[in-house]
Amino acid sequence: MKITTLSLLCAGMLALGACSSNSGKTEDANTAGGNAGDNYMNSATNGDTSAASMPAGADTSKASAMNSSTAPADMNANMAPMTDAEFMMKADEGGHNEIGLSKLALSKGVTGEAKTYADKMVADHTKAGAELKPIAQKKNVKLPGDMDAEHKTIRDNMTKLSGKEFEKAYMDQMVTDHVKTVALFQSEIKNGKDADAKAFASKTLPVIQQHTDMAKKDSNMKM
Repeated sequence: MKITTLSLLCAGMLALGACSSNSGKTEDANTAGGNAGDNYMNSATNGDTSAASMPAGADTSKASAMNSSTAPADMNANMAPMTDAEFMMKADEGGHNEIGLSKLALSKGVTGEAKTYADKMVADHTKAGAELKPIAQKKNVKLPGDMDAEHKTIRDNMTKLSGKEFEKAYMDQMVTDHVKTVALFQSEIKNGKDADAKAFASKTLPVIQQHTDMAKKDSNMKM
């Protein structure tokens, strides 16, 4: 009888130990899953895509929310779809915007890098406009031939400025405008249907990108 009771007692203790072991493993797995999700978010936030692969069983809810809110947007993807005619009209307006503001800068007597930049804007955008005009005429597209209303207002406001304050405002506006223009031309190259309009965009884009780089450099120097 004593032997039988002792055997049953040992068996019970072994079963209890197994349960405790399994419970510990389950708890460890849950903790690991939580840590894995946190590690994924940390890696993704720091830009480490090689370490940001979500392990199996980890909680993806926080990581998905983080990705959707912090992932950089493609500027081209945010642009509304446009026709080739609309591209040509926007490109013409953009050119006149830069020419108009740059002529104002020259009339204000800007010096140094700002003057060099303004001279280049007038020359380059006048040339690009002359190349765009026959393409538009061939496609029966009527170009605006003038600044848009927004930039006329910007020009009016900038006339009240002078000296270094004007130069800083001018170069900052050039950065803003050219970043948008780069996206406009890239969109036409990617999505345009008209071969002539796309060829114009492809030829002119490197010049616009050069303008953008110069404007960013000059704007930073005036901070």
